[in-house]
Amino acid sequence: KHPTNGFPKAMTTTRTATTRGDEKGVARKSYLESTRYERVCGFVAASIFSLIYYLAPAYVVGSIGLLLWRGVSVVSCVAIFPVVVTAILPDSASQAVGKRLLRTWFFQQIPKYFSYEEFAELSDDDIGSAMHCETPTRFLFVCHPHGIFPFTSTCAMLAALGAPSDAGPSTYRYSDTVNEDVVTAVATALRRVPILNFITGLFGVIDASAKSISKRLDADKSLVLYAGGIGELFLADPTVERVIISSRKGFVKLALRHPRCKLVPIYLFGNTTCLSALTSGPLAAFSRKLGVSLTLFWGRWGLPFPRPVKLVYARGRPIDLPHIPHPTQADIDKYHSIYCAALLTLFDTYKSRNPDYANKTLHLI
Repeated sequence: KHPTNGFPKAMTTTRTATTRGDEKGVARKSYLESTRYERVCGFVAASIFSLIYYLAPAYVVGSIGLLLWRGVSVVSCVAIFPVVVTAILPDSASQAVGKRLLRTWFFQQIPKYFSYEEFAELSDDDIGSAMHCETPTRFLFVCHPHGIFPFTSTCAMLAALGAPSDAGPSTYRYSDTVNEDVVTAVATALRRVPILNFITGLFGVIDASAKSISKRLDADKSLVLYAGGIGELFLADPTVERVIISSRKGFVKLALRHPRCKLVPIYLFGNTTCLSALTSGPLAAFSRKLGVSLTLFWGRWGLPFPRPVKLVYARGRPIDLPHIPHPTQADIDKYHSIYCAALLTLFDTYKSRNPDYANKTLHLI
């Protein structure tokens, strides 16, 4: 962890490789070496995302209310302009902005603020080769747990987009279009809230419906999915880690129905500790119903800024699946159990990498 001020004057560590070089052939990236200036910039960049995410719902409601109250005026038109623009912009517009924004030096300092580390039992190079060969492999990257804002996943994407780690930039990088290689499936409601739809669209997203996911897989493309959904956010506990997976089997069924599709378990250590959320009351209930975090949340200094906690991304080995066009419930249950066992192993293997999780146990509910 960082000292209490979050911006220590110096931090040194042994240099680590961006490709294979950790124990058991695990590929590793680390962002432990940084200057105070880089960490301050990373904090500001990360806070821009969480602050917009916090204020956007209230801003949308307020601007519409102002228009209804005062009618068409200069003030009301200026206020509602970003709401209208982000509501009508196509997904390609936010993706084009993301393509440039996420590759800027400023935003690529975010991993350094969190002392981010990444461990992958199959390297980015190997995954990239498998996705772009003559008969491409489809990967369904299943992430746990869901957070208010996915800062661990954000760091992983920035790393894949070329953010230089302690040993330099990655060998493999995402294509020029942010969502060309991998997109994230998000709740329909999130894609319909103006401003929030633009922010999430920067990272390349699709609707989390079975139809959209199937269409993506049919095109021999890969994607990221949060199987537990927003409900996991309200299960955060300082001593016990819980993920919602026991009843979530749809992703297994989808993977079985598509040839050359592999499930990849991913655990995002720190995703629920960098920000805290109000877990009860009408806003929390409304968030659960919509599948979008519209509840109150806070972090550093009691404000909607992420705490300088350590974030660790752990990606397990892909799970081979047979192609079963019409899987039975027994088929789904069998491979769901295999996935759950792999997820538990992944958690226990890498939890010691994050001091906040070293003594935690993972419960699948």
